[in-house]
Amino acid sequence: MNKTHFLCLLLSCLFVSCFKNEKQAQPVSGKTNTISVIIDDQLWYGEVGDSIRNKFASPVLGLTQEEPLFTINQYPAKLLEGFVTDSRSIIVVKKATVDKFEIKHNSKSLPHNTFRIYAKSVDDIICSIEFNSAQIIKVIRDTEIQKIQQDNSKSLLNPAVIKNKFHINLQIPSGYEYMLHKKNFIWLKKEIISGNTSLLIYQMPLQKLKQGPNVVESIVRMRDSVGRYIKGREPNTQMITGEAYAPYFSITELDGKKTFETKGTWELRNDFMTGPFINYAIIDEAYNRILVIEGFCYSPSYQERDLMLELEAIIKSVKVEKR
Repeated sequence: MNKTHFLCLLLSCLFVSCFKNEKQAQPVSGKTNTISVIIDDQLWYGEVGDSIRNKFASPVLGLTQEEPLFTINQYPAKLLEGFVTDSRSIIVVKKATVDKFEIKHNSKSLPHNTFRIYAKSVDDIICSIEFNSAQIIKVIRDTEIQKIQQDNSKSLLNPAVIKNKFHINLQIPSGYEYMLHKKNFIWLKKEIISGNTSLLIYQMPLQKLKQGPNVVESIVRMRDSVGRYIKGREPNTQMITGEAYAPYFSITELDGKKTFETKGTWELRNDFMTGPFINYAIIDEAYNRILVIEGFCYSPSYQERDLMLELEAIIKSVKVEKR
């Protein structure tokens, strides 16, 4: 091989190597509900680390097994921010000469957030974490839902059936299959290795939901009334709301409409099967109805946390047709 050919080959190898390194520096998709915390070991194994774990690894409400809100991977601060992580959300915590909290968004390719918490002392860092954690959690969850919806949009179930029956657009992944059709009720189901996930869509007259101090009881009665359609293999094993713990309830908004969000556990009467559910009861005055979209899963050997977030992402894609 002469010198000219050797130099050409060497330059080609260097070019490919540089190209690969440039690609590696880009943020990768990462795992659902995973965050990277870049922080010195001294802070991580002290009060600051305890504060971070208390806020971002606290148990998720409404699951049948205890799981952390986020899976946390810690990296020493000396490593390059973003380069060593496979997370869509990075929290950088360190002592500095000035106090600062900032959020940087990168939406050029994949949703990506970096949160920086700088302070002069340990107490100031902890105070900043306490004050800003709710905002950080909301941004992370919104980013996770956005990513799931992006993935779902690549292959969707034909929307015609649901659109014609309920006058809504809902981005349901093509892995779901129709299990049951009724006049005002649809059940869709997707089989997974560890079990299955389900979506229920149904509507009831607006006056069926008693708003006020007893609204949770009204929602439970409403969902139990359609639970007769979801049965086990044995007789008298219809789905009911779990009775061991009271559901978690909040008021939110979907597609610009007042919505009651209820999280809890379901079970099959006289059976062993159980799992979490998330129920959204939308007040749709234009159609004089309660529009209910619920997701639930059965997954005794897999993380319910991630499955429930996937169901939440589907439900939050709902758009009601204008009347």
